[in-house]
Amino acid sequence: MVEDELTWNLCNDLVAGEIATRCLIVSYLINSLPGKYGEEILEDIKKANYDAGFVAGKNAAMAFGKNDLVTLGELFGGTKVFNPEIVEISEDRAVIHWRRCPVPTLIPEFKDIGLSEDYLETVCPILELFDNGFVEGWNPDLEAQTPPQTGETHLQKKGEFCTIIITKKEK
Repeated sequence: MVEDELTWNLCNDLVAGEIATRCLIVSYLINSLPGKYGEEILEDIKKANYDAGFVAGKNAAMAFGKNDLVTLGELFGGTKVFNPEIVEISEDRAVIHWRRCPVPTLIPEFKDIGLSEDYLETVCPILELFDNGFVEGWNPDLEAQTPPQTGETHLQKKGEFCTIIITKKEK
């Protein structure tokens, strides 16, 4: 397998699995640590997600050799694991609908530890900070409104998509 090329489907499955694993780890931390260390630990978890995204975005921009909004919009809109649709893309703004997400696949795991489907409403805003960090790591002049900020977190409620909007920061 090492010498064989990965198919898109296998690559998507592997990436989705890694995203779900990261989300599961963070979900367990969000659920268990506040009881031991107080609610303020959630701020540390939020910061860790943002910071990890920032580093990933910075590294991705260096690998691409450019960090403009259109390239980032195409990157987010080309992430097959999320079954994206680029609704709008320009030098000033990108709007992407993600129509699939590995996080809702964790609902059975949540239920196993006594949590309901509604736990997604706690987890997703914290996990999305990774994407906010990624965008600002990619280019500090850009910012993202992720599904919790856009109000379009429909995948949490078995809807059709979540929306992410990337824009230039106002100066």
